[in-house]
This record gives sequence, C-alpha cells and structure tokens, in this order.
Amino acid sequence: MRRTPILRALLALLALTLLATACGGRDDDDDAGSGGGGGTETTEGSGEGGGGLIDTTDCPDNGTAGISGDTITLASSFPQSGLTAAFAQISKGYNAYFAKLNAEGGVEIAGKKYKIEVKDKDDEYNASKTVQNINELAGTDGDKAFAIFNVVGTANNIAIREAMGENCVPNVFAATGSPTWGNPDYPWLIGSTLAPYPLEAKAFADYLAEENPTAKVAMLVQDDDFGKAYEEAFKLAIEGTDITVVEVATYPAGAGDVGSQVTSLAASGADAFFNGATLLACPNALEKAKAAGWEAITFVSGTCISKTLMGLAGANADKVIAATNTIDPMNPAYADHPAMADYLATIEEFGAADIDPENGIVAYGYTQAAILVEVLKGLETLDRVSLMEAMRNIDGITGVGMLVDGVEVRTSADDPFLAENLQLVQYDGAAGHFNNVGEVLDFEGKTAELTPEDLINN
Repeated sequence: MRRTPILRALLALLALTLLATACGGRDDDDDAGSGGGGGTETTEGSGEGGGGLIDTTDCPDNGTAGISGDTITLASSFPQSGLTAAFAQISKGYNAYFAKLNAEGGVEIAGKKYKIEVKDKDDEYNASKTVQNINELAGTDGDKAFAIFNVVGTANNIAIREAMGENCVPNVFAATGSPTWGNPDYPWLIGSTLAPYPLEAKAFADYLAEENPTAKVAMLVQDDDFGKAYEEAFKLAIEGTDITVVEVATYPAGAGDVGSQVTSLAASGADAFFNGATLLACPNALEKAKAAGWEAITFVSGTCISKTLMGLAGANADKVIAATNTIDPMNPAYADHPAMADYLATIEEFGAADIDPENGIVAYGYTQAAILVEVLKGLETLDRVSLMEAMRNIDGITGVGMLVDGVEVRTSADDPFLAENLQLVQYDGAAGHFNNVGEVLDFEGKTAELTPEDLINN
C-alpha cells in the first residue's frame, strides 16, 4: 500500500507530550487553547511503508496564528470573476453555514466558543495569483490566517503546498479530487469530499463494464495534473477488460471552446465519451458532441455537475453520467430529506443576496464547512498540529451538511482520502436535474490501489 503510516494513538500522545512542551503554551495565546503548535517535535508513525506523518522540527512558533480572541480566521483563494466564476458559489455555501454558526455563538473547542471568519481573494483559476493571494492572506511566514480553507484547483493547491508546509500552515479541504493529496511529503495538505478522480474513473469503468463491456472510449482531459489523473486512472481501471481507449484529446486550463478536440474525438469511432473537462469546456464539449451527431455513453467530471454548467449544456447533457457524494439540491430524491430542509433554511436566513440554493456547488461548500466544524469540535486543544492530526484521524462523519446517505467521511494515518463513497447520477436534460443511479458505491480504502503511483507522489 502506498500510504503514509501513523498511529491513531498519536492524538492522545500529542495532547500529553508534543503540545505541552516547547511547541505549546505561549502566555499570550491563552485565548487559543493550551497549545501553540510550533516547536521541535516530530509526530511518529509506524506501519507498512515506515516514516512519520508530520515533522514539526522546523515549524515556526506560529501554531495559534490566526486565532484572536474568539475568532478563527481562515484564508482562501478561488475563481470569482470571468469565465471561471462558477466556482465562486462554493464560498457562498460555506459562508452561509459559518454565518449561522456564528449567530449561534460559534463552535465549542476545549470549553470555549469560537466564531469562524474566511478571508478570500479572486485568483481567476490562475495558480500564480493563488500564490499571491495566499501570501497576502496567510502571510509569507504563515503568521496571519490559522489555516487555508477550500482553495479551488489542483495546480493552485500544488503551487502553495511547499510554502504552507514549510510554515506548518494547514491547508484543509482543497477543492479538488486530485490523488496527490495522498503524497506523504506534504502532510499539511488534505483534500475535500470531492471524490478522488481515480474513483470517478473506476466508477465509470465499472458502469461501462455493465452497459457496454467492449466499449471504445474517447477522452477529453485538461492538459495538466487534473486531466492526467483522469486519464491515467481510467486506463488503469480498464486493465484486464475488453474496454479500450481509442483517442485522448487535451485542452489548456481555462479554455472554453474545445470544438476541434471534440470533433476529432467524435470521428474516432468511440461509443463512449469520458468528458473530463471542467468549467466552460465541459458544457461546450457536450454541445459540440451533440452537433457532431455523436451518440455515446457519456461521463462528465464531478467538477462539471453544478446547476450553472449543466444549465449551459441543457439538452446536450441529457443522460450523461456523473459521480458525486453531495446531495444535489435539485435532485427530487431528496425533496423531503431532513438535510435539505436544514440547508434551505440556512441559505434563506444567512445566505448572500445572490446565492442560488439550487446550485450543487453551494451545497458542496456548505458541506465542507459542516465537516470542518465537526473536526474542530473534537479538538482537545486549538492549534495547527492538533487540527492536522485530527484531519488525518477522522473516525467516520456521516449525516452532516449535504452528504449523501451512505457516504462516510473517514481518514486514517494510512488513508488520507476523505470520502471514498460515490453515488452515480444521470442528468435529465428536460427536467434539468440529476437522478440517482443504483446504490452508493463503496471504495473505502481503495483510492491508493486504484491510482497510478506517480499521481500520488506528484
């Protein structure tokens, strides 16, 4: 197993030793709990693969930075304008959740209640701007925000992971399903409940095995690590089957028109289309495929299933398959679900004026906030080391936010992937919503074995 080992008992050990020593307890941090989080200790692990999880030897003494009085400040960077603005709805979801939390007095951690504030900036889905934004919001020395939260994009998170790791700043719930979040060299970074892309690829491969076991597949993927994850993982997933990939076309990140690529794919003779595009490229690909008269079993990336993007695709998206673990507010299967009622009430009372409660991206952001709060509740001391140890030792969170029933958020020292359960859904172009297909798929603990090693160790 290509995973990062550590003992679950570390949480108790840390509380008794690490956080009570040189890396804890500054006199001026009484409001932030009993630990500081910097210092000279190393969290140690054992198990297959060897090595430790978090080395705090060179951590600056900044373990409670971003905590002032009764407020925890988080920093984020994501697209908020231009062609990539669709992702901005994520923040509207988590801000609504935090607004309700704060109105109720905040989250209780180690006997004290804290409010949560997120400061964010627009990066236009540009990794260099992400670096600039995070340096400003978190500080080049990591001495401003307590943690990084929900930065959007694989390349964007990769661009900041080195600096955040060096400064021992948690980067939690990176908004991408990249398997590289399993890389043991970057223990201060953890992904979100977006399904790992290799699990999406496996789910589609398994679906094809049932529907068309000799399918010829054409793939459209982004020309970066995001696209590479889909391509390599899908090819691994079909090994030993009669399913084949006949052509792969790429497009540059941020491109909205992929007409030439889709025209080539449509001419390949493929009877299945893996549309691994995101943002405007995804609905554009569906439009071009329809215009070309290409009738194919079609799968779309989980990053493409928002109301905004599916709305742009319209009838061109009819019958496309996708995978998710977050409730789609427009899915009629959840109309009477208690989670839906709580979600809608929160959005109505605490959401921004321009929030769209029917948008699945809003529900996703709302859910990340809910999970973060659950993790924070369990901390015995509020500091950065405690947070990251807890993030990597989540002992099963269910039924919070808009998690699909049967989806469990679970991590361990040797499995840092948050949600390895998927619900296949199919889009009804006429009705404008997804419908569930089958039962929840359980891939718990399987992300590493379903992922080419180079994708994790990237």
